[in-house]
Amino acid sequence: MPDQPEVDRRRKTVETLIQLAMESNPGNCWDDDRAQRLLRTQSTPEEARQAGMSEAMIQHIWPEADER
Repeated sequence: MPDQPEVDRRRKTVETLIQLAMESNPGNCWDDDRAQRLLRTQSTPEEARQAGMSEAMIQHIWPEADER
């Protein structure tokens, strides 16, 4: 089982990716897409929910995700 500092770092990474993915600034578009791709490969819809991501954004990132 991972130690707490590792869990905290992972959660911070997911939270940062969520913030980047949610940006709607046209100048950040490339970063938005990268953050969304990273979230798909490095996280799960459940982990994103636990980090506070909205259901609408989860459905945008993971269209196949089941809604709660």
